[in-house]
Amino acid sequence: MARIAILLSDRCHPKECQWECREYCPPVRMGQECIVEGPLGKPVISETLCIGCGICVHKCPFDAIKILNTPEASESEIVHRFGYNGFRLYRLPLPPTRGITGLLGPNGTGKSTALKILAGAERPNLGRYDAPPEWPEILDHYRGTAIWAHLKRIADGRLRAVVKPQYVEPIGQVAGTVGEYVGSDTVLADVGLTPLAGRRLSELSGGELQLTAIARALATPGDFYLIDEPSSYLDIVRRLEVARHLRRLGERAGVLVIEHDLALLDYLADQAHLIYGTASAFGVVSHPLPMRSAVNTYLGGYLKDENVRFRSEPVRFVAHPPKPPTAGTVAFEFPALLRVYPQFRVATDPGTLGRGETVGIVGPNGTGKTTFVRMLAGAEPPTEGTPPAGVAVSYKPQYLKAPKGTNLRERAAGLGTDPGFDLALFERDLVPGLHLEEILDVDLAALSGGELQRSAVALALARRASVYLLDEPSAYLDADERMSMARLIRRQVERQAVTALVVDHDVYFLDLACDRLMVFLHPADTPNAGVGRGPFPMRTGMNALLREIGITFRRDADTRRPRINQEGSVLDREQRAIGEYYYEPAA
Repeated sequence: MARIAILLSDRCHPKECQWECREYCPPVRMGQECIVEGPLGKPVISETLCIGCGICVHKCPFDAIKILNTPEASESEIVHRFGYNGFRLYRLPLPPTRGITGLLGPNGTGKSTALKILAGAERPNLGRYDAPPEWPEILDHYRGTAIWAHLKRIADGRLRAVVKPQYVEPIGQVAGTVGEYVGSDTVLADVGLTPLAGRRLSELSGGELQLTAIARALATPGDFYLIDEPSSYLDIVRRLEVARHLRRLGERAGVLVIEHDLALLDYLADQAHLIYGTASAFGVVSHPLPMRSAVNTYLGGYLKDENVRFRSEPVRFVAHPPKPPTAGTVAFEFPALLRVYPQFRVATDPGTLGRGETVGIVGPNGTGKTTFVRMLAGAEPPTEGTPPAGVAVSYKPQYLKAPKGTNLRERAAGLGTDPGFDLALFERDLVPGLHLEEILDVDLAALSGGELQRSAVALALARRASVYLLDEPSAYLDADERMSMARLIRRQVERQAVTALVVDHDVYFLDLACDRLMVFLHPADTPNAGVGRGPFPMRTGMNALLREIGITFRRDADTRRPRINQEGSVLDREQRAIGEYYYEPAA
């Protein structure tokens, strides 16, 4: 194992501390220059002199230092390094010449950096950040390896790489229309954007921007495509449509995909590389694995061929037998509700929610899921029907706004003076459960989308309420964060005997978190209307949704996780014939 020292420069404020890292460092006290002041006035930590005691990590008032050991990765395998005490990436995924390869791992471990290198947008420095090598030396370093030919094409300028970026919001700042940006009427029709061809990019929603970015990538000639998080902002219907488009693309070109929706990636890719490591510190790319083995290994947390454990305990899925009847434990009853807008209407059936129960809300975008939640929260008045009064509700909205000038610790402390906020629960269970320790003192406006999402969910769950309404809590989260949040929500709801309604599109998240489902669909031939029914048992609800979408799921024999069946496969045909779209047929 190699010891590495990481300094998170954005968190390090040497003018606001007493240099505790240096003052308490044992090698420094023995006269060695283990920690010195660098040219930017911030600490520089010697990895050769560091003894790995971890005292500087715990003494730093800003949590800006990480001292880590990298498993099974030698210095000769460094692909790229950002500064002396900066992030480093070990190994690269192998780009396919045909077919689809997935890239699976937590945020902050180098996936996007790997994509930039494989696209030719970033030249690997082999760890020599101070004197980056030129292409001849890089090619000589990789000579005899499987990736040499790909890097040679980049060096010669012969690689036509097409990148679908991770963040699509900047596309909305580009002048022009959707049709002009995509440049292909055929692709516009394929992805369902023809009605928006004349709309300006600045007028698009997040989901429409995502489809526009994917359409532009599909319309651009290339021999290697890098697709970064194609499911963001998209509902389950659109995700499956996009997967089908990318599978067809993989028949004529190599495609590398980063995706956190494990069910979608399992359906989409032929094989995958795992990336393990520590966020903002280092990432190690595994050897390629068949797709089923890759996801199962990721969930299990143990990479057998490299003898590396990267998860303390495996993620386990369970079948969802019906819960006992909720008679006598009813927490919340809502009547039939109707909300009418000038060009849209949504109607929901009456329903009952039980204590200790998490109910998922699923369905395509534009069917009224968020409107229903807002009506229950009192943020949207129904046209007909009256939500129950006197019920304490905690609501986490779909779209989040981060106030400037305050951090999560200050925000929670301010709310802690309110008897309706459980500060002890927030600090004891939610902060460690959602891994918020390192961002407690960071300005909310400076948080990433995933960090802000976890903060908002923690604040919502810390409010004392009978019903928790969480709208798309998995947005912006990586696969690990989604699974951790799903288990935490379920645990908190059962422990406190309250009820949660969760709107989401990630099937794994819903399967881990929920007991029952409400299903929202468009009525036949009425795209400008939505109808919500349920709650149903998980099996009944998912069958209703998947029957409408036209796909079937089975359970993995080893992990019990849901897996999408390939259209036309034997199991797909068998399940359709007996009407079982979600669970495997009974033995």
